[in-house]
Amino acid sequence: MKKTFEVNKILIPVDFSETALLALEHAASFCGKFSSKLHLLHVYKGRDIDVLPDVGLGNTDHEAIKKKIVEELQKLAAGFESDYGIEVDIEIREGGIAKGISMAASDCDADMIVMGTHGSSGFEEFFIGSNAYKVVTASPLPVLTVQSHAKSKAYDTIFVGIDSSTHTRDKVSHAAALAKTFGSKIHLCALITEDHEEEKNIFNLKIKQVKEYLDGQGVQYESSEMHGENIAKMVFQKAEEVNADMITIMTEQEAATGLFMGSYAQQIVNHSSIPVLSITPFSVVESFSQSDLEANFRPFNF
Repeated sequence: MKKTFEVNKILIPVDFSETALLALEHAASFCGKFSSKLHLLHVYKGRDIDVLPDVGLGNTDHEAIKKKIVEELQKLAAGFESDYGIEVDIEIREGGIAKGISMAASDCDADMIVMGTHGSSGFEEFFIGSNAYKVVTASPLPVLTVQSHAKSKAYDTIFVGIDSSTHTRDKVSHAAALAKTFGSKIHLCALITEDHEEEKNIFNLKIKQVKEYLDGQGVQYESSEMHGENIAKMVFQKAEEVNADMITIMTEQEAATGLFMGSYAQQIVNHSSIPVLSITPFSVVESFSQSDLEANFRPFNF
């Protein structure tokens, strides 16, 4: 709970999919509240006729394809500038998608990334993951991920789960800043798994500290607690119960599994029908350097 969350520029990766266009609508909500600028990015992989079929099937003229992509980006930018009065710039670059997004966000001094995601399923998600998941774990910036069936963009209720992990409270300042900006209410929930039932006093202290912080920020909140075996399932259940419009999570490693982003967090990013704001712990953000921003970089080296 250290920093003020300001959003002066938002990077939007655009692949012209349904969820990418929905991400633009969500970003527009932020721009309207924070007076943010938008940076539209397309990472060219040479297979873009899949998302831009009017280029022509079998077209191998990559320069012509990239020119068409730039034209489509310009149309999107012009539309958002006209509809929302938002200042928009565009960029196309080549290379790995996650690395390209992370590097572009750094180069354009973005404060936040908003992107669509198609949830993966089953066993593979913990080894391959979506590009959204890779960006979440490779970038020090907050990343808002949305799916095609994401809920409204009003953000009236922001869900903040407090669990047993070390940095679980780091997301509270971001949630509080958003709540103040959007006029939202925070739903604060203690997520207690069977392995941590004996730590009730610790949870009570964490919740007390968070409440004191929210009181000091003048943020409206309500609180609850849930008990169960799977944190992701608890988050989904409670977030649906309270009609949350956003879920906030931390990108923390689970030492027991060695996963670079906790398995529960992966489930939430990949499968949530509610937009998810993923926050990197402050201590990790401070350790990032330009050379760290690689697609295969993972900040949690326990």
